[in-house]
Amino acid sequence: MSPRSSRIRNIFEPLDRSIIAKLWQDRFGISEQAFEDCKFFRKAQSIWAISDVDLPRLSYETIGMRIMSCKDRPWKPTTSALQIFGRFATKNLIHLNRKEAMIFLEGGSQVFESECEIGYVVVFYRGDVLGCGLYSHGKLVSQIPKERRMASTAKSEACPA
Repeated sequence: MSPRSSRIRNIFEPLDRSIIAKLWQDRFGISEQAFEDCKFFRKAQSIWAISDVDLPRLSYETIGMRIMSCKDRPWKPTTSALQIFGRFATKNLIHLNRKEAMIFLEGGSQVFESECEIGYVVVFYRGDVLGCGLYSHGKLVSQIPKERRMASTAKSEACPA
């Protein structure tokens, strides 16, 4: 790969804050004010957020925090982004009890009735955001990344102390 093509591949394209904020407002009811100190960039199929600072014109592998994937429709928020911005959500949120939260954190699916719209939801336990879930027709599917999942309680109970 030539040095020129390497630089082009790593370009982060600046995005208008209001466009990204509107997506989050429409889906989760999060006010644009929650994003007022952020700049947004697109690289390939991902949207990245950084604090509102000027970046030198360099080639970057990553910047800030990846907040959403645009690979599929609809766009998918990252668990990390929801753990930061999800506390401002006013719609498409689900509150779990302890048992449900454990299933969710283990990466499981569960029957769950909610008034949420079909699609990605912000999942809470005791007022804290756990992450992203996918809700559809009475079923909640955990979107917690594999590397961040908790061990199954059945497995952990079998392990000696």
